[in-house]
Amino acid sequence: MTAPAQVAAPGRGSTLGWAAAGSAVSAVLVALLWLGPLVPLLVLAVAGAVLLAARAPQLLVALALGTVLLSTPLQALLGGAASSLDDAALLFCGLALPVRRLVTTGRLVWLPGGAWFAGFLAFGLLSGLQQEVPTSILAQGAFAALKGVLFAFAVAQVRWTVDHLRTAVRWGGVLVVVIAVSGLVNLALPGVWANLLGTTAETGPFGLPTLTGIFARPGAFSRLCGVLALAALAHHLVVRRSRIALGAFATCAALAVLTLQVKSILGLIATVALMLLPFLRGGRALRALAFLPLLALVALPPLLQLVTSDVDRYVVADSARSLLTQGGAVVATATFPFGAGFGRFGSSTAADNYSPWYYQLGFADRFGLGPAADSGQFLNDTQWPALYGEAGWLGAACFAAGLLAMAVYLLRGLRRETVPHLRWLRLAGAGWILLLVAESVAAPVFVSAPAYPFVFIAAGLVAASTSAGAGARGTGGLADDVNPARATPRR
Repeated sequence: MTAPAQVAAPGRGSTLGWAAAGSAVSAVLVALLWLGPLVPLLVLAVAGAVLLAARAPQLLVALALGTVLLSTPLQALLGGAASSLDDAALLFCGLALPVRRLVTTGRLVWLPGGAWFAGFLAFGLLSGLQQEVPTSILAQGAFAALKGVLFAFAVAQVRWTVDHLRTAVRWGGVLVVVIAVSGLVNLALPGVWANLLGTTAETGPFGLPTLTGIFARPGAFSRLCGVLALAALAHHLVVRRSRIALGAFATCAALAVLTLQVKSILGLIATVALMLLPFLRGGRALRALAFLPLLALVALPPLLQLVTSDVDRYVVADSARSLLTQGGAVVATATFPFGAGFGRFGSSTAADNYSPWYYQLGFADRFGLGPAADSGQFLNDTQWPALYGEAGWLGAACFAAGLLAMAVYLLRGLRRETVPHLRWLRLAGAGWILLLVAESVAAPVFVSAPAYPFVFIAAGLVAASTSAGAGARGTGGLADDVNPARATPRR
């Protein structure tokens, strides 16, 4: 009989090899300290991101989304060093994940509405070339205008499962708790909360404190509250009837209303009504109709007061927002069929690199629109003037068509979708688009944290699942991990 084979213990040479490799890496990191104290950390961060892209792309996407959501608190905590973390995370995802997809499968997943967004990009770039915009400004402006689309395209290149969506729901619940606690403490102790965040406690209409939660501005807080409220409502409607989901919806919706941001309130009311409409049948519809007069009696007077105040402030009066709206129309008409070019009107890039068009339009002498950093605070106070001002009327039409194509794509497969969590994603995603489009009339919601990824991300996630061919071709997808016994919503 032959003696059983023995597993050789790691040799001394192997141990010495790992030790030498570790020493070499340590030596390189120490040497990098000569370039700056943060350089080794940056190298380690990039190396970790590359490893995540290769081995755990879903976690990379989650971390990038978390960086966007927490970008304002991170800036308050870490200072200027964190001001570009969210953009860096999205740019890395936009480059690394498509490359990974090409290497592993040989093909990319096309984003719904992608052709229209490509048209918008082409108009913006051609406008920049026609207006001789410096290449660096043109590139920065293009990324700023399309970073949400780029992130959704990167998300579409990753394989997602139902378990991933369940995990997302659980983390969404954690985020709801954080948002709710911060909002309620802000409401009860506005002075203490403002001191904690290093901001100024202010009082809004009806004597209510200005709610910002963990963010610097009430608009950011109200938008994220609206996004979370719609996600909770969609989960309650198509995944599982739950008091927890209903409570999350009620809490987030109430906080969004208490911010007294007119665009948020009107957008949320309209979106919730449209989401509920297909589910109101028989007795539910009658109860809703019976409740509407009482709701209107309570809510309409203060809502009309808020709307009237905003119309007087931003439409009738000569406000910065109205000047940007009119100025963008002047630029788009003067440069037709193009625009001013990316980075030249209504965007953060145009504010940082003060656009020559602002001098021609007389903005330099207007409060909040001047060239100094502390006086240009309203230069990107709205969304659509940046789109048609930089890419022209035709470019803005392409962007609008892209959003419409995304919404149609999500809704078109809603009824025949058999996977509850995919139905949730389709319904919530369509609601997010509608809500944030409504808010875009008075805020740069397609490019400003924390809510802008939600305009586009649902379409990317659903595209990733449908491109997998329901698992039949072996490329993976949400349907692969679905247990048929759990494929119907639980009531």
